[in-house]
Amino acid sequence: MSDTAQRLKEIIDGDREDLVRLCLELGGMPSPHAQERALGEAVVAWLKVAGIDAWLQWITDESVNAVGVIRGAGDGSSLILNAHMDTGPELPADASEANVRMEGAWVDGDLMYGKGLINDKAQLCAFMIAARALKKAGVVLGGDLYVTGVAFETGEPSVDDTQGVNFPGEGFGAWWLVNRGITADYCLVGETSGFGIIMGECGAVWLKIRCKGRELYTPRLERGESLRSHPNPFIKMAHAVMALEQWAIDYEQKARFEFPGGTMIPKAQVMQVRGGPGYCDIYYDVRIVPRTDPQEIKRQIEGVMATLDFDSEVSVYQYSRGHVARNADVLIDSIDQAHREVLGGDPPAPPSAEISMWRDMNMFNEMGIPAVCYGPPRQKETISPHQNRAMKVDDLVAATKVYALAILTVCGESTKS
Repeated sequence: MSDTAQRLKEIIDGDREDLVRLCLELGGMPSPHAQERALGEAVVAWLKVAGIDAWLQWITDESVNAVGVIRGAGDGSSLILNAHMDTGPELPADASEANVRMEGAWVDGDLMYGKGLINDKAQLCAFMIAARALKKAGVVLGGDLYVTGVAFETGEPSVDDTQGVNFPGEGFGAWWLVNRGITADYCLVGETSGFGIIMGECGAVWLKIRCKGRELYTPRLERGESLRSHPNPFIKMAHAVMALEQWAIDYEQKARFEFPGGTMIPKAQVMQVRGGPGYCDIYYDVRIVPRTDPQEIKRQIEGVMATLDFDSEVSVYQYSRGHVARNADVLIDSIDQAHREVLGGDPPAPPSAEISMWRDMNMFNEMGIPAVCYGPPRQKETISPHQNRAMKVDDLVAATKVYALAILTVCGESTKS
């Protein structure tokens, strides 16, 4: 290990309390998707105090990307460190006390808690502390280093009465970032990964399945002799949900995809049901492995509905592509080496769920920037319904060191005098 790498590890150890403090500050700031402005302003202000050039990329009046850069000397590779600032939809007024609490951030012993902290502000804070450690150590990088906090990673897609730029679907902030000139040779996405290196992610197809019927006055209801002749669309929906569930069970096995980074297990489930006079809509989330044709998924769901023999309509309202990183060996090797220096041993295989979802690394890979994901594991907790909204402080400190050493390897120390 080089003297510079050792110095970076020592600086990050000394910045442990600063890291926790930053996590609590940013983790406690509300930032539902389409409302990241206040958090973005806080990130930019912190980076500037750290001596890092930083600015906002405006998407709407209240939605932004935060961008910081440490310019390299021009004799190394460039790297984007990317994490997302949005934390999902805004809580409803009748949210439970546990869900309200999980929107904040707190520390209890060696564990940090919070929905937005785990996904994804803790990793953003780790990137910020790692970048500042480079400045403190006086490192002159060979290539440019970007630190980016983006909007809309969890963005809801446009469907029905939720339309427009505030409902762009997943990855819109990362897409906006790159299309407005923030590019590099590689991108490291900070997300929880169990300390495994995630080299590929699933995509997704979101479908709306309309079960058609007729509005009838209850005393005049005649059920008919078959599902087709039954006028009530909610009865038809119930049969459709069970048929879709059986398709999902079979699909999960048939569509498994093994690659050098692990095994993708794409899953599907009904997410919501809504209806009105004469119709009932099913909203269906299907995860897909790379190179899956969304029209084939649509055809398969149409086939499921055809077996039920009643009037229905299937439409796709969101398509997000999955990717396996290409030409990312330098980045993967740098993370592998840094992990072994900080934690000892090889990085573990990432949990299957972590490579079977959609994350911003898909967008960077789609835009031609080789991207992988790496971060600390989640920890069990009993406060939230998900029971995984916690993280060890020690794990985040270790991840911060891995990030710093990976930066040093990818960007390099400049040899220019």
